[in-house]
Amino acid sequence: MAMDYQTSEPIILGSGELYIGLASEIADLANLTTQEEEALVNIGAIESGASITIKTEKKEIKAANRGLIRKFVVDKEVRFSTGIMTWVMENVAKYLLGSTFTKDATTGQEKFVLNKNDDAPVVYLRFVHKKKTGGSLTVNIYKAQFDGDLSFTFDDEKPLTVDYEFVALADNSGNYVEFIETFTD
Repeated sequence: MAMDYQTSEPIILGSGELYIGLASEIADLANLTTQEEEALVNIGAIESGASITIKTEKKEIKAANRGLIRKFVVDKEVRFSTGIMTWVMENVAKYLLGSTFTKDATTGQEKFVLNKNDDAPVVYLRFVHKKKTGGSLTVNIYKAQFDGDLSFTFDDEKPLTVDYEFVALADNSGNYVEFIETFTD
């Protein structure tokens, strides 16, 4: 018997660009307008790639005399994480922490104050990977919320990296994430 191999795109390598916007400022999370897409903020230089983890919780039904009869999905958890090397204080305050950010127009001094009552905003997250062979792989998480810890390490040898970890929230249709792949001839 001859084995037929599935043809596929070349192996995907490399990082991408991360864009974020406030979900509350987007009318239809599954269909952004051109203006809404242009309002997304490019978060910065990614330090060592990004990861998307999808965990599925399942329930099993077993019979005493027949063993496992059925498995079905109870819940899913989608997480996106990356490390950003570019320090933009306003973005950290606005999209991660929901903190108050101010900038003094005279001196240029920027400041954000973290308050115990700050709640991470719900954001729209888009990660775009440009394939080396042309085309792209885009990941859209319609509603996400920062769900990590912040750690700032100042080191002579390494750049300061702010870790972004988001958990996806279900949109009104129950959707978490969409993957879109484009190709070039």
